[in-house]
Amino acid sequence: MSGKRGDEIGVLGRNLNELSERLSTALNELRTANAALRQDIDRERALEQQRITFFSAASHELKTPITVLKGQLSGMLAGVDIYKDRDKYLARSLAVTNRMEGLVQEILTISRMENVHVPLKQEEVDLTQLVEQQVQQAGELAQMREQALHIATAPGVLIKGDPVLLQRAIGNLLSNALLYSPEGETVHVRLTGDRQPELTITNGGIHIPEEALPHLFEAFYRVDASRNRGTGGSGLGLYIVKMVLDRHGADYRMENTPQGVQATVVFPAP
Repeated sequence: MSGKRGDEIGVLGRNLNELSERLSTALNELRTANAALRQDIDRERALEQQRITFFSAASHELKTPITVLKGQLSGMLAGVDIYKDRDKYLARSLAVTNRMEGLVQEILTISRMENVHVPLKQEEVDLTQLVEQQVQQAGELAQMREQALHIATAPGVLIKGDPVLLQRAIGNLLSNALLYSPEGETVHVRLTGDRQPELTITNGGIHIPEEALPHLFEAFYRVDASRNRGTGGSGLGLYIVKMVLDRHGADYRMENTPQGVQATVVFPAP
């Protein structure tokens, strides 16, 4: 009745109804904002915990080579019998230093990529050319390990992204495939451009335990710690791949196939 009345009571009723609608809208907007804020807070907490976990693991990774290096140098300075062959142990110390330097560089790369406030370059990238260049650069490693690289690429596959980061990710996938394949095996690289560009890198002669597959892109995860350290790997190669591909909106997976282990990357349609 108040909505139809023209007296003061009718006006008051209409004003109250309008106020109620505005209050209801404001409450709904506030709930939505609060939910978004909670999601942001939860996401930030998860990222902070991830950073703490990462740098704790990084500190642990650096602790071992530093201890080894300190022991070798102290032994040489003290003239301990086994360290009297200084040329031998200086060479070993240099190798340890090189491994530490590589690890620090990887950590710095990850730290830069974690800065989400730095916008990702969105250049047109010739993925065909990029993949072929990375395969060519990996040729020396393949030759050293008496391995073969077989490549099949569709011409002119284009995507949007940062060419430097994409080179790093694809280079890491290739070197990972070569380093963890037995000598004499063949690594197959295939790039297709139908609808969504898809890159597959398959290395033969090896399989990964199924329980390890979900963890391969985690920082410092090693299926076989002793073997990984023997190759000089930092344990961050696939983690960097994950960070680069996540920022490019690509889907990726690692799986066992009858031929061996296959890495698959599906890029967004250009």
